[in-house]
Amino acid sequence: MLEPQARLSIYDILRPPGGFELDCLVATTYSASLDTVLSLPAAMLVDSTDAAKQQARIFTANDLAALKRVCGRTAIFCQGAAIHPAELVPPAIIEAEEMVHEVSAPNGGSFHPKVWLIRFKHSDAKRSLLRVAIMSRNLTGDASWDAGVVLDSKSGAGAPKANDLGMLLRLLPTWCIRPLDQARRELLLELASEVEVAKWKMPAGVGTPTFHAVGNRPGRAWIQPESKRLAIISPFLTASAIKDLAKSADALSLIVSRPDALERCWETVSDRSERQMVLAPPGEPTEGSRTKGLHAKLLIWESRSRIRLAIGSMNATSAAINGRNVEFMVSFDCTEAIGEGAIDALLERRSMGSVLEDFEPAKRSEPLPDPFDDRAARAYLLAAQLHLECSLAESGWELCLTPRAAHADIESLLPGLRFRPATLASIRSGPCGASLAAGEPAKLPGTLDLAEITGFIVFEADTPDGMIAFVRNLEVRGVEGDARRHAALKALLPDKGSFSDFLRVLLGDFRSLEAITTMNGANGEPTTWRPTGQSGILEMLIRCAADDPARLQSIEATLKAFRPEELETVTPPEFRELWSAILEMVSARR
Repeated sequence: MLEPQARLSIYDILRPPGGFELDCLVATTYSASLDTVLSLPAAMLVDSTDAAKQQARIFTANDLAALKRVCGRTAIFCQGAAIHPAELVPPAIIEAEEMVHEVSAPNGGSFHPKVWLIRFKHSDAKRSLLRVAIMSRNLTGDASWDAGVVLDSKSGAGAPKANDLGMLLRLLPTWCIRPLDQARRELLLELASEVEVAKWKMPAGVGTPTFHAVGNRPGRAWIQPESKRLAIISPFLTASAIKDLAKSADALSLIVSRPDALERCWETVSDRSERQMVLAPPGEPTEGSRTKGLHAKLLIWESRSRIRLAIGSMNATSAAINGRNVEFMVSFDCTEAIGEGAIDALLERRSMGSVLEDFEPAKRSEPLPDPFDDRAARAYLLAAQLHLECSLAESGWELCLTPRAAHADIESLLPGLRFRPATLASIRSGPCGASLAAGEPAKLPGTLDLAEITGFIVFEADTPDGMIAFVRNLEVRGVEGDARRHAALKALLPDKGSFSDFLRVLLGDFRSLEAITTMNGANGEPTTWRPTGQSGILEMLIRCAADDPARLQSIEATLKAFRPEELETVTPPEFRELWSAILEMVSARR
């Protein structure tokens, strides 16, 4: 139980059971990084650890096809203004704009749950399986130590019974800053109904799960059950939350946190808890290397010879436990899994004891300063109802960041505030603090190519703690979304090889996501238009026309993005001839 040697990546969570393939994904997170979002589609389609975990690299035609194939069945919900920027963001990021939805917590705090719900469908199309992951981890590439629970549903459904997971899914559309499209609303309602009849497979020695949503409505706080002993694992702490949690137990046996969090609350922590510990993994010799290492959130308590554990997103802070934030936890009886040692067993070498050490704060003449708090400024950037206004000039597209309200304090809250589309380098940012303070549009210097326009806008500011950067997903006005998609397509499909790769993935050949770069022949011609060791594209198109004609609509929309002379550069004559014949055949069937 809680063995630090048992590791699981967020990509492992997406891997389907044998005979199943991924049908849809709903993920909630506090923060999400653009590069991690762009890496998800390939991981969703390919059962390959290496393909899913590639480091930062050039975004390819096959990545674009994977993104287009899954974006309609994927919904990511995150805290507004908590998207992380990334380097070298490709024009294809436009496809992710409809996947990522910024959310505002109903009680004025943060939207903080880390829940993934995945539905897999069997190849016979008659069976489906749900997988839920309740974690402390955000949708980023952060290397912190997190904890979570991953559960698969059993075959067969139980009697309908409302639970907090279904409640969370039903409430998500009401918290979105921009309206959620109808297709995703219907998907959330469908999944909510399914989780309310699902039965879950539990690990050995672990009891039935109970889901807990916190902060989903006013007054919905976390109520810690009374217990004999309590242990808290949380990277962030507040003294008031420690006091409230300690009231529920005869003894607060253990607090595991980060050194800076313990130091700021040391008077309360040392007075109320028997032991204070920090993460100290072997092979990390410096204090600084483990200061930011812990990100897991757990509560473990003993009551009447039973042991229960709650795991999820909730820190031991007032905003979390009092319901200002939206949080999500799962709890279960783990008496048999932990064993007779109860809480003390977690400190054994086979469990967390191998990566923890006792903590004593350093002697300081002055207390640690509080880190710079940019939440007020980010809240303004949400309330200002920003959008992008685009207009076509002689040399390209001009872009303005337009607010609906002024905020005179924005320049002091975020000094040196500037903005840019995520597709541009930081050097091309434009100032916006003075304009937003006056409630006026801020114009981006210069002009952009159509493929560079995206609703993902990076904001940067210079704070006392250094530069900070975050992203908003804004509405784009003045240019049609289809025009931007077509421009992105043409930028990423410049030749026959890239177009061949793209079509393969759209047609369902996911092996090409793993080894597509080895399949080009001499003179840059793709070797896969005709059948080789694997199906050729012409053969795949014929099969698709017979078995899945709806899939051809994606290909048809892609081809319409190219003028006739452009299409000749990316497709051979035999493809264009067959494509015309297939369209005539499909049209005749209609």
